[in-house]
Amino acid sequence: MSRLAILIVTLVLVASGVVSTAAGITAAPPEPQPVTLPCATNMSVQMLGNTQPAAAEGQTLVLVRAIFGPGGGIGDHTHPGTLVLSVESGAFGFTPVGEDAMEMTVMRSGDPGTPAAAELMVMGQETVLHPGDWVVETGMIHSARTVGDEPVHVVFSGLVESGQPLTTCVD
Repeated sequence: MSRLAILIVTLVLVASGVVSTAAGITAAPPEPQPVTLPCATNMSVQMLGNTQPAAAEGQTLVLVRAIFGPGGGIGDHTHPGTLVLSVESGAFGFTPVGEDAMEMTVMRSGDPGTPAAAELMVMGQETVLHPGDWVVETGMIHSARTVGDEPVHVVFSGLVESGQPLTTCVD
């Protein structure tokens, strides 16, 4: 093989290695930060992403992972917008509260290939959500906690009012 051919093959192999190595590199998610709200216990959050979409003026789109340790929870609180929350792991107790609360439905994960089953939540009564279950929360007052000894990971995403705290404790 000529020197030029060897050089070209070598450059192609090196370039392939660089591309495949770069493709395998992923950014680590941010470290969880403890929640310091007075209504929260043994809870941390990871802000996975946020932006202010042009199509939703005055709103911020957020993607957050909440981590509740054993015995962790958050008392009565609210969010300034609409969120979809999905349980990644653990057993998550969710209680909608308040006199002016709207109906809430939990979508129960099913077997692969089957649609989620809707289950109406009862105001003031805890509903335990499991991995794959999800809820749409529309600014109503609610509380949440870890059920059992395993940590709970919940991911939520949604549109919230820009400039407002993501979570506000309610007395």
